[in-house]
Amino acid sequence: MDWKIGKYDAKLAADLGSYLGVSPILASLLLERGFSDPIRAEMFLKPKLTNLGDPFRVKNLRRAALRLIEAISKNQKVLVFGDYDVDGITSTTLFVNAMRHFDCNPSYFVPRRMDEGYGLSEAALERAFADEKPDLLVALDCGTNAMEAIHYIRSQGIDLIVVDHHQSKDNPAEEDYILVNPHVFDLSTAPWRNLCTVGLVFKLVHALVKEMRLRDDPRSWTLDLKESLDLVSLGTIADLVPLVDENRILARYGIKRLKSTKRKGIQALIQASGISLGDEITPVDISFRLGPRINASGRLADASLPLDMLLGDDFTTCFRAACELNDINKERQEIERGVFESAMKKISDCNLADDPCIIVFDTTWHPGVVGIIAGKLSREFNRPVIVFGETDEGYTKGSGRSIAGLDLVECLSHCTEFLGSWGGHPMAVGVSVKEDKMAEFKAKLNSVIRKRLEEGVSFEPELHVSLELAHEDICFELLDELEILHPFGEGNKEPIFAIREVVLEKPVEVFGGGQNFKFQLPLNNGTWISAVAWRMGRNLPPVNTKIDFAMHLSWNRWNKRKTPQATIVDWRVSSDARF
Repeated sequence: MDWKIGKYDAKLAADLGSYLGVSPILASLLLERGFSDPIRAEMFLKPKLTNLGDPFRVKNLRRAALRLIEAISKNQKVLVFGDYDVDGITSTTLFVNAMRHFDCNPSYFVPRRMDEGYGLSEAALERAFADEKPDLLVALDCGTNAMEAIHYIRSQGIDLIVVDHHQSKDNPAEEDYILVNPHVFDLSTAPWRNLCTVGLVFKLVHALVKEMRLRDDPRSWTLDLKESLDLVSLGTIADLVPLVDENRILARYGIKRLKSTKRKGIQALIQASGISLGDEITPVDISFRLGPRINASGRLADASLPLDMLLGDDFTTCFRAACELNDINKERQEIERGVFESAMKKISDCNLADDPCIIVFDTTWHPGVVGIIAGKLSREFNRPVIVFGETDEGYTKGSGRSIAGLDLVECLSHCTEFLGSWGGHPMAVGVSVKEDKMAEFKAKLNSVIRKRLEEGVSFEPELHVSLELAHEDICFELLDELEILHPFGEGNKEPIFAIREVVLEKPVEVFGGGQNFKFQLPLNNGTWISAVAWRMGRNLPPVNTKIDFAMHLSWNRWNKRKTPQATIVDWRVSSDARF
C-alpha cells in the first residue's frame, strides 16, 4: 500500500495552534481538514447548537411547517411513510413524537423490503391506504425520484410532503406537493446541504415549534428539541453522511444525549447490544452495534419492529423487541457470510483486468444483504461493486457501492436505457436492470468507468497518513486533544499517524483464531503503548527489525477505565529513505 503523508506549513500550524490554544499537531490536523481560517477552525473545534442555521433558510421548510400546522389545527388524518433503514426509522420516530406532542396522532408505515421494495412503491401504497386514505402523507427518506407514485398520491386527493436527501435523477417538477431536499434546491455551500433525513426532520420540527410559538401555542414551549438529538445522531452516523457543518453539530451533541437518553427504546437497544447504560457511546458503537440491529429487521423481516421499539414507553416491551432484533441480526450475519463466500468464488472467475466494476449476481442470494456484500467487496478490491440478488417482473435488482472519487449515480445516469428503478448517493446505489440487458449494462457501465479512470480516478490503494510523529509526541495530552475532533466518520476521518523505526523485541501475540494480533509498541523514551491490529493476522511484523507503523491513536475505554491504545492500520520495514 502506498503511503501518502500529509505535509503542512509548520509556521501556519504553530500560529493556528497558538490562536486556538492547541498543539501544532492538532492545528496540523485542522489544516488537513481545510480549516486554515482561525474562526472556522474554532467553530469546528467547538461546535454549538446555536450555530445551527435558521430552519426557514432551507428551501420549502416553511411551506412544510405551515401545512403541518393546518393538519394539526383541523385535526386531519396524517400518515407518515418512512424508509426501513436507520435514517428512515429515526426520522419517522422523531416526526411522530413531535406531532403527538401537538395532539396530532399520525399513523405510520414502513414498507416491507422483501414484498414491496424501496420507497413509495405501488404495492406499499396499496397497503398503506388499505384502511383509510389520509388527508396528508409525509414521506421521509424516500420520494425524491418517485414521480409516478407522487402523481398517484395526488390523484387520490391526498396532500404530500416529501423530506428526503437522496440525489435527484431529474429536476423534480414540484407542482402541487412540497419537497424538502437540499440536494435539489439548496446551494452546495449551505451548511445543511449534507444533512440526512433525520437531520432535516429535526429542522422541520424546529420550524414547526417556531411557527407555533408565533401563534402563542403553549405546547410549543414544552417540546425540548435537545431530547430528540439521540435519534438524530443514530441516523446521521449510521447513514454515513459527512460529519461536518451542521451534521457535526448534531452528531456531537446527539452522541452525548445517547449516554443519558430517556428514550426507553434506545435504552433497551443499548443494553441488548452489550453496552451498559451510562457508558460512553461512540460512532463505532452506532455503526457496528446499534445501527446494524435496527437495519437487520428491515433487511430480513419487518422494519416496524424497531420503529415500534423506538416509539415505545415500556422498557420491558422495548427490551423484548431489542432482543428479537439481536436474533434477527445474528441471522443476517449468517446469511451474509454465506453470500460473501459465494460472491468471492464468482469474482475469481471474473476478468478484473478488463472490467473495472465488479458485477456479480445470483438469484439465490438474499436481497436484504446484497448492499452489505457490495460494501465488503468494494473495500476488499478497492473498486466499485454491484451485487444483484433477485429478479422480479423482468428486472434483476441489486445494490452498489463505490470508491472515493467515483460518483456511481453519475455513472449509472449513462446507462438508463437498461435500467428500471435506480438511484441513491455517489457512494451507494440501488439499481434494477432488465433481465435480458445485463450483458449490455455491464459493458456500458464499465466503459463509462474506464473513462473516469482516464480522467484521474484511481483504483490503486493508497493510505492517507495525516502526520509523521516523533516517538515523544505520543502522550496523554495528544490523546486528549484528539478527542476534541470527535466524532469521526465520513468527512471527518480519524487521523492516521506514522511512527518510524520501531523495533519489536519479541513476537506479536496472535488472537481471534489467527485473525488479529497485539503487542506492546515501544517508544524511544522507555515507555510503551498497547497496540492492536484487526484482521491483519496473516501479515505479522518481524522482531529485531526497524519497522514503520501507520496507526490510529486513542483512549481505550473499558470497565470504567481508560488506557492509551494504538490501532495498527499498516506496517512496513523501515528504509533509510524518508516516506
